Amino acid sequence: MIDFQKPDLIETNSITLAVYRAGPEPVETDKPPIVFLHGFPELAYSWRAQMEALSVAGYPVFAPDQRGYGRSSKPLGKENYTMEKLTGDLVGLLDHYGLEKAVFVGHDWGALVLWSLPFYCGDRVRGYAGLNLPLTRHYPLDPISLMRAKLGDDMYIVCFQDEGACEPILEDDVQKTFRFFMRRPSLNKKRQPSVSFDIENLDLIGLLQKGESAWGGDLLLSEADMQVYVNAYSAGGFTAPLHWYRNMAENWEAQKAFLEDGALPLVETPCLMITADLDRACPPKLADGMENLCKPYSRVDLKGCGHWSQQEKPDEVNNILLSWLSQNF
Repeated sequence: MIDFQKPDLIETNSITLAVYRAGPEPVETDKPPIVFLHGFPELAYSWRAQMEALSVAGYPVFAPDQRGYGRSSKPLGKENYTMEKLTGDLVGLLDHYGLEKAVFVGHDWGALVLWSLPFYCGDRVRGYAGLNLPLTRHYPLDPISLMRAKLGDDMYIVCFQDEGACEPILEDDVQKTFRFFMRRPSLNKKRQPSVSFDIENLDLIGLLQKGESAWGGDLLLSEADMQVYVNAYSAGGFTAPLHWYRNMAENWEAQKAFLEDGALPLVETPCLMITADLDRACPPKLADGMENLCKPYSRVDLKGCGHWSQQEKPDEVNNILLSWLSQNF
């Protein structure tokens, strides 16, 4: 079992990053090191099943609580959570452990960081595996403006933009907040019309406030696993994680520096995309066309799975990752 009580505390990019490790030392194997990148509202702990499986298979594995999360530094100010900072932390992680390159695996916001690595530091990456959130073309408008126009001011990412607006709601009862977020779609119950899992209904803050009878789905985590998240966010709060969202427009503007003839360059490194058919925030259709943005490219579509793929379907995700790694590295 991975010891999540004793991370390495490393200095990187002017912050302290808590990094959890398992498997052999990189110099002891010809298998590539694997770095797992968690999303919101998660922790390195979300990768516990994958870290266990891949380390047993002989891979050196690393999973940071990313900047603003868990036991890592939480600098003040949204300017400390730009994509340049987030990717720079990972370069510093590689440097700290003497790793020239690694395979990166990202979920949710971790996947957003993952799919930015080719442009910020692609020379340090051997492969990319994304869960739920795909590599996309450069948007014609900044994503906050697009989401506000398409999904309205109540869409959760739009709500997150104003510092202090959502933190009191999320932090009022952290146990309730995680009982809300950490749910899987119920496969045995007919959904009520008022509890839509369609992407058009993403007023998550409003739904949280309605109470558990309105949420739908089933609890995903055991009480012990849930408490890991509750303890971390009770101590660290939500402001730093929400700052990641508050730089989305700035990150879009910064991405223009990488465009070639108006488009992002082709990513010519092995890429894997894992989608989940019941993910309401990141439906599989978002990955349609990704085959034109990278090569070599593989896609696997999980069935009966919601947003928290690696925790909902750990064995399936483990097998997909191990198969892809064995075929490409």
